Amino acid sequence: TVQDPHGLSLILGLSLKEVPFLLLMTIVALGQMRLRESMTVARALGHARSAAWLAVVLPQIYPQLRLPIYAVLAYSASVVDVALILGPTAPPTLAVLVWRGFHDPNLAQIFWASAGACLQLALAALAILIWRLGEIAAGRLGLRHIAAGWPGRPSRAAAAASFAAALIVIAAAVTALALALLWSLAERWPAAAPLPDAIGLAVWQEQLPSARRAIGTTALLGVASAVAALLLVVALLEQDSRLGRAATPRRNWLIYAPLILPQIGFLFGIQGLLVMAGMDGSWTGLVWTHFLFVLPYVYLSLSEPWRALDPRYARTALCLGRSPIAVLFTIKLPILARPILVALALGFAVSVGQYLPTLFAGGGRFQTVTTEAVALAAGGDRRVIGVYAGLQMLLPALGFAAALALTGGRRLREARVR
Repeated sequence: TVQDPHGLSLILGLSLKEVPFLLLMTIVALGQMRLRESMTVARALGHARSAAWLAVVLPQIYPQLRLPIYAVLAYSASVVDVALILGPTAPPTLAVLVWRGFHDPNLAQIFWASAGACLQLALAALAILIWRLGEIAAGRLGLRHIAAGWPGRPSRAAAAASFAAALIVIAAAVTALALALLWSLAERWPAAAPLPDAIGLAVWQEQLPSARRAIGTTALLGVASAVAALLLVVALLEQDSRLGRAATPRRNWLIYAPLILPQIGFLFGIQGLLVMAGMDGSWTGLVWTHFLFVLPYVYLSLSEPWRALDPRYARTALCLGRSPIAVLFTIKLPILARPILVALALGFAVSVGQYLPTLFAGGGRFQTVTTEAVALAAGGDRRVIGVYAGLQMLLPALGFAAALALTGGRRLREARVR
């Protein structure tokens, strides 16, 4: 089923990849509203649970989900690394075709590849426009039903179908991860056997020495880009809190632009800027390019906890004569240690998964776990592919584990003090 001509495996793979992201964004949006009160009022007016969710909750949280959905649309329409593994090959997707044109030894191919990148940008914009028109139509239709007093009816079948769909997505994702790890541990797996005949660490021991460089580059790149993004986000949020203002939509669109624009559509332009600045293939240029894609996730993860912090803590410290910078380092940052560390781990995980930015900005001089995994995916040794897929899972997991361990240790010390 992989690389089928209709792209069904690519659609399934992208769905499994993007559902957790949209679920996370939904949870963040729900945290900013009074969910229980809204549902209680809607149920008291006679609405069924599903109807209350559609009529009351969804209209409140959807404006905050609009940018993440647009980002998913743009990414899915222009993805390269996933399309190289799961997408059709004859012909390939437009993004893969453009990517090949940019990397063709014949420099004349760059001209049509640039035109293809512009076409890719137009296609992504068209997808977003179609979705936006669907939003408007669904909003007007829903408003008409609600104004007519539509109470909705409880549907056990719909609830069961939704629950089953969620279980299928979770089971498919977990199975895919488990199979990758199982392949990395398989020493001998006959084609007709449901399980490997022998399991061991021989493949890991064989591949880890050659993978050390890629692991080190991936870790350093992820830490550098995540720390840089965290510093900028903290500066922006602290400036907003001092001035008593909220983030403007213009700034949000600017921060989220690298997610909404197709990567293949503007990364060649970034590469051109790096060449003119003499930074092409340099470590600084590579970190800066990763920083562009890490920043939106760090900002999205940290902005709401920062704004939810009770301002009376800072006011009390200021009244006691502490300076604003002292309040930041002694009051705000310690209280928000857990969200900050989680945002840092999230930024690190995003950097680990970057494929196209590494190729364009690195000039082929830097090998990361992701670039090696995609390159090996075209080969036939699934055991080696499983090792690099396991490393892709292990590095972000270590980042989140470190964040949870640090916050857990801090809470334990506070409990002992009390």
